[in-house]
This record gives sequence, structure tokens and C-alpha cells, in this order.
Amino acid sequence: MMNILIITVDQLRWDALSCAGNKEIHTPHIDRLAEEGVRFAHAFTNAPACMPARSSLLTGRFPHAHRVRGGGVRLSVEEVTFPHILSQRGYHTAHIGKLHVQNHTYRDHTAPHPSYGYRTLQVTDERGTYRDPYTQWVERNHPEYADAIRLEPGAVRVRSHTDHLSARGDFPASASHSKWVSTASIEFLERYGGAPFLLWSSFFDPHSPFIVPTDLADRYDPKAMSLPRNCEITSDNEEAIRQKKAAYYTLVSHVDDCVGEILRHLDESGLADRTAVLFSSDHGEFLGDYGRWGKGRSEDESIRIPMIVRTPEMKKQPPSSRVIEDVVQLFDLAPTICDLTGSMKPHSMQARSLLPLLKGEGDPGRIPFALIENNFEVSRINTAEVFEKTLRSRDYRLTVWSDREDGELFDLQQDPLQSTNVWNEPKYKEVRAELLWKLLHRLMQTENTLPVRTNPF
Repeated sequence: MMNILIITVDQLRWDALSCAGNKEIHTPHIDRLAEEGVRFAHAFTNAPACMPARSSLLTGRFPHAHRVRGGGVRLSVEEVTFPHILSQRGYHTAHIGKLHVQNHTYRDHTAPHPSYGYRTLQVTDERGTYRDPYTQWVERNHPEYADAIRLEPGAVRVRSHTDHLSARGDFPASASHSKWVSTASIEFLERYGGAPFLLWSSFFDPHSPFIVPTDLADRYDPKAMSLPRNCEITSDNEEAIRQKKAAYYTLVSHVDDCVGEILRHLDESGLADRTAVLFSSDHGEFLGDYGRWGKGRSEDESIRIPMIVRTPEMKKQPPSSRVIEDVVQLFDLAPTICDLTGSMKPHSMQARSLLPLLKGEGDPGRIPFALIENNFEVSRINTAEVFEKTLRSRDYRLTVWSDREDGELFDLQQDPLQSTNVWNEPKYKEVRAELLWKLLHRLMQTENTLPVRTNPF
């Protein structure tokens, strides 16, 4: 039985890897994964926010189906997840790091977490905010840094406008959250690697705020960083922007170091010969582009993600192509895991396995665009919310909102940087109508069919 190792890196842009062509950053271990496996060049999230995206990955279902429409909405424990499926086949299923399908603000992080099919759960939904497995690990192994790694909750940081600051931390890389994820993952593999396992190693970095371990603070020179595009640069903000970008890249490279430790253990233990590795992110990061930081919008900086898959067979028989150009989505990893392990996929899964593409067979039945969903609260008092739907193909990006009559339409062949909205241009009238119909049809095709109909009436 094939083992499964999932590695996710929170808020990692699709192009923040050297294997994606970025000359400013160094990610040799993730690059090696891409060299030995397959990289998907056009991978997109299901939602540019943590909770709905991660819920889609777990279930293989769109946000409008699993009903986690945005942040602050918990994934129902009734949903069927791929850990449920593999657990029933005898796999030891484990999650280490950020899960975030339950609200983490005001939750008791010392209480048992809903299992969602996992046998082993070490959940840390933030970096040093709560009393959880990470902070307890620091207290046991690096007590001198127990106070230094503490961080205010995300909700507090957003209200105080401190969530996208960068800073030099007062703790070393050996006490970082990323180091804990790799250490705990290796400990799990040492203990349970002999049995079929599913392990999801989930890194919080480089999610904001960009707090860099002390001994890594000089890894990137801010002055060498390129400036973001479509952003007003002034003498007042240029230095801070460069520092934040350098801090973000430092955290990405630190995660790469930790990923390298896990991959090295797979090699040295012999587990690499029977373990498929799936690498991705839940969503992107603007990193100053358009003058924005974070995610939560429909531009590529927010919705486009890295995705790499390496299977043991690829060492014996290299794939016909190391880079696949088909449009895929984050939740496609769920049925792919089922196929790689010979597990039956539940009818509720709406995603499509990547296995035909990995085998070089092509997949004519694959929908040639991504459907990305977003939702945000306008007023807590009036419980007013706005829904956003995006269709992203290789040629176009179309976005519509529930509170607007006009939308956005970008011709990516003529305007790859998505600078000119052609929604109202007459020559794109037919294109717009066709894309709107495709979007509507896709939403209708993926209507929620749960609970299951048990009788005609």
C-alpha cells in the first residue's frame, strides 16, 4: 500500500519558488521535488481564504457544496474526508500543523479537536498564539524562548493593522513553528513509517505577520528585492516594502529547509520508495502587488498556487512531462490520493483525480477552467455578506459579485497582467456571455447532493 505525504505551505504564491522561475529566491529542496516529480503550472485554489480552501482539500468539494463559504464558518463533522476513507482501509492518518477548518479564535486549544478522520492530530492553527502542541514543544525543548514565540491572535492583528508587519523575532530557527512541523513529522515517520500512513505536514509560514527567526534575518538583502507591480512606491514606503518582501522570502526558504529535512528522512529510511509526496498551498499572497498584502481577492497573486506531485514510480520511469499546463485546482488532490492508494472515492467528491495527467495520458473530460469562490462579511450587525465567483481559464479571468451588476473580464492572452477590464467592451460581449453561461453551468453541475436521497418521496 502506497504511503501519502502531503506538504502544504500557507499563503505561498505560485511564483515564490525558484523552480517556478523566480530568480530572487532559493528553494532547492522544493525544486528537487519538482525535478523528480511533476509541477502543475496552472494550479488554482478553490477559495482565496484559509478555511474554505482547506475544507475543499479535505473533502474534494467546492465551498458552495461543503458550505464553508468563508472565514469563521466551521466544516461540518458530517462531511466525508479523504482521511476518513484511508482510515477505513487501515492507514494511520495524521495531521501535524495548521488545519484551520474550525474557528481558532476563542477556541479551547487544549480540548480535543474534531477528528475529521484523523487518528493522530497535532493542530496548531496559528504560530505561537495559543497553548497548543507547538507552544508546549517550545516550553519543553526551548523554554528560554517560550515568551518570544508568542503572538497575538489573527483577529486582534487585523483590528490593530499589525497582521502584515515584518519583524526580526527574538527566537532562533531551531524554535520556529516550521522547525516544529518538520521535527514532529519526522518523529511520526520514525514511529509509524512501518505501517501504511497518510501524513499531512502543514506549515504556517510564510503566513503574515512575517516574523523572521533571529539567525535567518540576513538571509535576503532587502535592497536586492524587486518592487511590487501596480503599487505606488514612495520614499516613505519603499524601504518597508522591500523589508517585508525579504522577510516573506526568508520564511519561504526556511520552510524549504524544513521540507528538505522531511525529504531527507524519507530517503534515508527507505520510505521514499513507497511514499507519494503532494505539495501545495491553500492560497497565494499579494506581496505588495496592487498595493495589497494578504489574499482574499480574485487576482492571480491571491488565487494561483504551486502544486507538485512526486510518486515512487517516477524515479523508475520519469514522466513524459515534468510540467503540466492543464488547469487544476487544490481539491483535485483529494481524489488523487484516493486513486494513488486504491481507495474508493465517495460520490460526494466533485474534484477530478490528477492521476491521468500524472501518467501522461491526458484528461479530455477535465473542465478547462477553475471555479474560485469567495465570500466576505459586509456588516456583522445586518448579517450582510457578498458572494464572489471567478472563472479562470488559460485565456480569461471573469469575476462577478452578488452586490454588483458589472463584473471583471480580462483577456489573458492580450493582457497577462490583468490590467485592463474589458467587461463593457463591445467586442467582448459574446465572450462575456459564453463565460457567464459556463460559470452558471459549472455551479449547477456541482450543486450539493447531500444528504443522500434515500427514497423517491
